[in-house]
Amino acid sequence: MDLLKIVTGKLTGKSISEAISWHPKLNTIFHLIHKQTGELSTIKYLAKALSTFHQINAYEEDGFLIIDMCTGDDGQAINNYNLQNLRKNGEDLDEVYNTMCRVFPRRFVLPLNVDCDTPYDQNLNGPDCTATAIRTNKNMVFCTHEDLHGEDLHQYGGLEFPQINYGKYNTHSYRYFYGCGFRHLVGDTLIKMDLQGKHMKVWEQPGLYPSEPVFVPSPNATEEDDGVIMSVVITPNKDKSTFLLVLDAKTFKEVGRAEVPVNIPYGFHGTFNSTQ
Repeated sequence: MDLLKIVTGKLTGKSISEAISWHPKLNTIFHLIHKQTGELSTIKYLAKALSTFHQINAYEEDGFLIIDMCTGDDGQAINNYNLQNLRKNGEDLDEVYNTMCRVFPRRFVLPLNVDCDTPYDQNLNGPDCTATAIRTNKNMVFCTHEDLHGEDLHQYGGLEFPQINYGKYNTHSYRYFYGCGFRHLVGDTLIKMDLQGKHMKVWEQPGLYPSEPVFVPSPNATEEDDGVIMSVVITPNKDKSTFLLVLDAKTFKEVGRAEVPVNIPYGFHGTFNSTQ
């Protein structure tokens, strides 16, 4: 990422995508910074080249840092959403989609207690996950990920725009996350993923395109998924209205929808603001 190009973009007429370049031969580096002291970890945690826009959650457990995020193996994704491509339709738009890298939820597990006694060339992670972390030299650990999904997610084009019950489970161990499936250039399904067994539930209706799901807990909720999922749903069908979809977060069944008499453009992100 070229910060100078980003800062001067308005003057030069360049877009932010022109300030981001992809180098597949370079490793990804996880920078660990102590929040209280601002001190950078002396250990470098590396992984193969990946691209990511959204993190699902991260938390510390038993001397390990668990980082869950939606990642792809190609960094060209941002270039696929230029105006030239977005104005396409039919087979031309399908051709753009078919060249795109799919994004999937993945977990990296970083061992925090690496010192002079830590062994080399063996997995430092426990047997309860398939993510690996191998010390390759004095101050370097190379990591591989664990998939947070089953094979059935592939038919929905992967998952992006992840959300969890952030009010109670942000930076804590959690079980559920929600997102959009991408069988098109924009999301066309809503997905609930259960990390216990990596099972999923799906909401979909032909010709409807939901935005990022937002979790809203029920008053006095006692369980992680006790609440509703809200998403703004659009359609190219001129005879149908844009609406706010409400799903039961447990069952992923529709509770209701609130139609509005105006066209709402497709949006990436949303938030819920209680009036109480």
